Order: sequence, then C-alpha cells, then structure tokens
Amino acid sequence: MTLTKPDRGWAWVVMFAACVAQGLQSGICYTVGIIQVALQKRFNSSVAFTSWANGIFIFFISSAGVIGSVIISRYNCRTALLVGSAMMTSGLAASAVVESIELIFVTYGVITGVGAGIVYTATVVVVGLNFEEKRSMATGVAASGAGVGIFIFPPLFQLARSNYGDKGFFLIMACVALNISVFGCLCFPTTLEKNNQTCALNSSSKYLSRSKRICNRFHLFRHVPFLCICLSLLASHLGINLIYVHLTNYSISRGSTDIQASLLTSVIGFTGSLGRLCIGFTGNVDNIYNMVLYFGTFGMLGTATVLFQLYSATYTGQMIYAVLFGTYSGCCYVLLNSITPELVGVNNLALAIGIEMLFAGIGSLIGALMAGVIVDNGGTYESAFTLAGFSVLMAAVFVLSAEAFRYNSQPEKKHNSPEEEAFNIDDTKCNTERNVSILSVIHTQPPLKP
Repeated sequence: MTLTKPDRGWAWVVMFAACVAQGLQSGICYTVGIIQVALQKRFNSSVAFTSWANGIFIFFISSAGVIGSVIISRYNCRTALLVGSAMMTSGLAASAVVESIELIFVTYGVITGVGAGIVYTATVVVVGLNFEEKRSMATGVAASGAGVGIFIFPPLFQLARSNYGDKGFFLIMACVALNISVFGCLCFPTTLEKNNQTCALNSSSKYLSRSKRICNRFHLFRHVPFLCICLSLLASHLGINLIYVHLTNYSISRGSTDIQASLLTSVIGFTGSLGRLCIGFTGNVDNIYNMVLYFGTFGMLGTATVLFQLYSATYTGQMIYAVLFGTYSGCCYVLLNSITPELVGVNNLALAIGIEMLFAGIGSLIGALMAGVIVDNGGTYESAFTLAGFSVLMAAVFVLSAEAFRYNSQPEKKHNSPEEEAFNIDDTKCNTERNVSILSVIHTQPPLKP
C-alpha cells in the first residue's frame, strides 16, 4: 500500500474526514442533557441515580485517550477510528434495548464512553500525522467540525426523541456513530505514522532505559505549578459538567419546551467554537499572557454562573447564559496548548496531558453527579448551579496559584524555573515525532471534558 505524504494530496481528504468525524462524535457527546431527561423518564429514576450514566460516560471520554494512543501506536489511526466507531455504535444500540438503568451504566457509560474517547484521540492525532508545515491550520479546520456538530445535532436528536421515543432515539444516535467508520476508512496511513510505528517497535527493546525515563517523569507530581493546573482542571470540570448535564432539565422545569431546551445546547456549541477561535488568536499576541487569559476566562464564567439564578427565570436569561457558558467554558483547552509545554517541557507533554485529562475526568464525574444529589435531597437546581460557579472560580484561583509558584521559583526567568528545566531532558528523535502531534489534542475539548 502506498503511504500518503504530509501536506499534500490525500492529506486534505483526511483533514475533511477528521472534521466530519469530530462533528459526529461531538454531536453525540454533547447531547448528555437530552439523554439525562430521556433516561429519567424511561426508567422513572431519581436525578442523582440517573446522573451516574452521564458521569461515567463523561469520565471515560476524558480517560480513554490512553487506550486510543495504544491502538494508534500498535496499529494506526484508521484502526482506532473503526474500533471507536464500533464501540459507540454497539453501546448506543444496546442502550436502546436494555431494561435497567444499571445496564445503561455499562452500555452507554462505559462502552459508548470509551469508544467516544478513542474516536476523539484518533481524529486529532491523524491530522497531526498528515500535516507538518500546515499542521496548525489543518488542526483548526478539523476542530471546527466539533462546533458544527454540537450546533446541529442536539435539536435533531430531540426531534428524533419526540418522534421515536426514549428508546428509538438511541438507535438514531447509533446510526450516526456508525457513520464515523465511513470517514475513518478514508484515513490511510502516512509516512509520519509509519515512522512513529517503527520508532515504537525499536524502543520496545530499550525497556530499561524507558523505565528509567518513566521513573524520572514521576517528578511531575512534585511540580507544584503543574499540579495547580491539574487541580484547576478538576475544579472547573466539576462546575462545567454539573451545568452541562443538568441545564436542559433545569430549562424544562422552568417551563421551556424540549426543543427550546435543546437549542441551549446548540447555542453553547456555536459560541464555543467562536470563543476558542478568538482565544487562539488572542493567545498569539505578544503582549498578552496566556495565564492571564486562562484566569480571565474561568473568572468570567464563574461570575456569570454564581449570578445565574438572578436572571435564569426566563428563557431569554437562560439563552444569555448559554452564550456566556459556550464562549468561556472551552477556552482552557486552547490555552493549555501553550501553558503545559512551558511548565513541563515538550518531552514530557504526552504524560502531562494524560495526567491533566485524568483530573478533568474525575471532576467531570463528580460534577455530573453532584446536582442530582443536591436536588434529590431537597435542594434546587439554582443552588447547585451556584455551587458550580464557586467551583469554577476556585479553578481560577488555582491558576493564579500556579503562576505565583512558578514566579517565586525563579523571578528573574519566569517561564523556565530550574525545576521546569529539569523536565526538559533530551529525548530521542522517535519520542519527539510521537509527541509533536499530541500538541494538537489541546485545541479541542474532551470530553466534556468536554
């Protein structure tokens, strides 16, 4: 089989395929609010117990990236996309026929969540392996597919639910997930991908040296500024996913129709794409510091959320909040692209990303469950959202703490403290090639991480 070459020919087809695949995957993943309502009515279960399904689903979207990385290293991105699509399709189809909410935790939460996480990783990495000179531009185009999917699919899935019921619309989503495999088939391996696989095979014979490097990298957990960023991601995703999972249900409880509630999700997706695009251009301005932007976006989102109950009584107020939420909630992923390498060095980027996504997944799981627990124990959605706002504000405080610790470690050289320089260990050419495409991962959201 002839390998495709970066930046030319079939690489542009791969970029288009990744763009569409991200749109399909994100359209399903950002329907968690509608799924929450559907599962509650279908199984007549409490808010808190039903939230476990979405909590598990969101957690595995963030955490399954390591599985996707293993498949990509052992085989290729094309195989990873096919495996992820098959898992999403089978999990959603099984969710249409199971008879208990406990089985939904497995079919939807685990199987579909892992599949979505694999697809997310593969769609981003495959762009990095097909482009060199124009990688940033291609990554931006592919990432835009996620925003389009979030804008289009939630109202369509709500319409499918109205016509086909709480079971039938799971089958509709399964059909959408199956189409990811169609575009995955277009992602033929490239010369860069083949080189990465060769490097992985060669490095397997150097077990002792690799083990030594892995042991050295455990020092990341002693890197205080990096840990502050991880705690910031945990706190922010706790608040963000608490809102995301329950905003649809809250809007319906305030008198909105199902379609009106689903439109809030579409607005979040559209404004989220614009917000990430704007923050990406702003972050490239020399006089603007990324840590300040990171703090500012969480500060704005936290303040808007704390004050949400003051203007949430009307659908107009809810729509205003959806605009603010979408604009600011996903900016952290764009900014992490610059902040993380500054803290730990490019050679430790892959490990750092994995740790960051783990913290984000834990926060997502807690946040998805917390509102249900509060409402089921006599509280209100308004109080739960206020708690979410304070959690996001705490995330902003952790960002300031990260910058304070980094500044104090070496005031004369702010960006590279002695501790940070220790992480910039010389690595092999293979590791550099395998890490460079990971830079693209931060441009788009986990999983709900989303």
